[in-house]
Amino acid sequence: MKLPDFSKRNAWHWNGGRASWLAAALAALVTGMLYWRTVHPGVGPYLDSVEYQITVQVLGVSHPPGYPLYTLLGKLFVSLVPISNPAFRLNLMSAVCSVGTVVLVQRLTYRLTRNVPISLLGALTLGGAVRFWYQATYTELYPLYTLLVAATFLSLVMWMQTRRMAFYFASAALYALCFGVNAPAIVLLPAWLWAVLTTDHRTLTRPRGFALTAMIVLLAAAQYLYVPLRALAARPAFCNYCPTTWNEVPTFLSGQEWWGISFGVPSKYWLQRWADTGYQLALQFWPIGIMLGAVGLWNLLRREARLAVTFILGLTGVWFFVVTYDVVDWSDFMTPIYVLYAPLIALGLKDGWSWLREQMIRWDAGRRRLVRHTVLVLAVVTTVGLLFATYHNNYPLVDQSQNTTWHAWARDLLHQMEPGAWLLTPPTPTDGFAQSWALRFVSWSEQLVPDMQVVYLPGYDPPGPGPGYLRWEDAAPQLSDHPVYVIELNDDRLRDYALLPILRSDGWTIGYRIVGQRTTEGVRPWISAERWAEIEGQLLMP
Repeated sequence: MKLPDFSKRNAWHWNGGRASWLAAALAALVTGMLYWRTVHPGVGPYLDSVEYQITVQVLGVSHPPGYPLYTLLGKLFVSLVPISNPAFRLNLMSAVCSVGTVVLVQRLTYRLTRNVPISLLGALTLGGAVRFWYQATYTELYPLYTLLVAATFLSLVMWMQTRRMAFYFASAALYALCFGVNAPAIVLLPAWLWAVLTTDHRTLTRPRGFALTAMIVLLAAAQYLYVPLRALAARPAFCNYCPTTWNEVPTFLSGQEWWGISFGVPSKYWLQRWADTGYQLALQFWPIGIMLGAVGLWNLLRREARLAVTFILGLTGVWFFVVTYDVVDWSDFMTPIYVLYAPLIALGLKDGWSWLREQMIRWDAGRRRLVRHTVLVLAVVTTVGLLFATYHNNYPLVDQSQNTTWHAWARDLLHQMEPGAWLLTPPTPTDGFAQSWALRFVSWSEQLVPDMQVVYLPGYDPPGPGPGYLRWEDAAPQLSDHPVYVIELNDDRLRDYALLPILRSDGWTIGYRIVGQRTTEGVRPWISAERWAEIEGQLLMP
């Protein structure tokens, strides 16, 4: 019998391609199980999350610039996954995208190191990073965005290493699609151009290559036709900052609403924000991870300068945007930095491991062999132990699996609302403002009081047309003709009304119904005299 020849190119070996795919599968299995156990079970937990859940549910339009790719893929995912409620399914899409990003980072790290264990450690380092993991548990744009960023850089690296045009066109298409999820993807353009021009500038200077690239970009940009076609022609039930004419579409798509906060941090505060970003990076990867990433980047710069500069430009572009972005949740925009930094940590770990092995080999192979092996084993145990400690520490910080507050509250309140109910939106600084959006989502997604109309804030245009939404100025004269509900007492408008608390089965107040209007003579009831007599002792007069 002829024995198999394991010396062949495609045969199995420890650092071979087949083993690397097994490492990718293991990274997906580990992070997939953990993300599944920690994913948020329903609507929430933030206003933006609820907005995207509403948008996907009714195929509406989110705030500028609209994020059409996220909306369409989210709708497809929610439709194809027949488990639990629609909010959970969209939360689960974040987990799936994050697992995909971990796998792509493993592939990217393997392309850079050709070392299977190191590539697995690099992927798991990202997968356990506290902010990356947290964003995998609820509805957000960043998991899909980082998936596309990781795929773009993997395609670029593969093209730079092989010069196969298929990888170039893949990088162009993936990068162009990034803009359908997150407009600040523009900060990655210098990295993409550098990689293209330094690998083969003729790709963009030859007419055929330029024309094909332009076609790819235009096809990707066509996704944004969804916004005007949906907003102006179909009139969705939800459309935040909605353009009402074609003249308003360019303003919407360019995100002009946010121009004041983009690069809005005064330059005198940049150094402080820079220090804050360093702290955020340390929270993800520990100080030792930052040092290993610096070592990995330095050695990559010495060995493959073009690749190193590609990573530097990508990191610098995102970092500069984050440092100058004047929003409270600026740290969320750092996620692409974590995706690009994890492979560099793996590179630094490989270089450190190689240096340690060289030092140990120089020791006498006789009486010091035990010491040498002990040092190497301790290095491995320390690395794995630090990774385990990261996951163990971060699990309770990111776990959203028991966060059912908003969803259960919304169901309880909707079950006690009358058909044709009107809901007054609380002021924006209150917790009730975000909760009112959660109530709107559950009413539509679970068909609980689906005809509920939301009366928006005075002076604001609502994020949707009638009958689902009403302007305060139009609705105020008709309030007494409808069952009107509120969920937040911190509202100056309520001084004019008498409120009946709505109680849950355990006696907890979950909302209020307006049952009368206060006048100089007293309270004018909006309900029957018999009902008024029953509840008069329970009323609140804010």
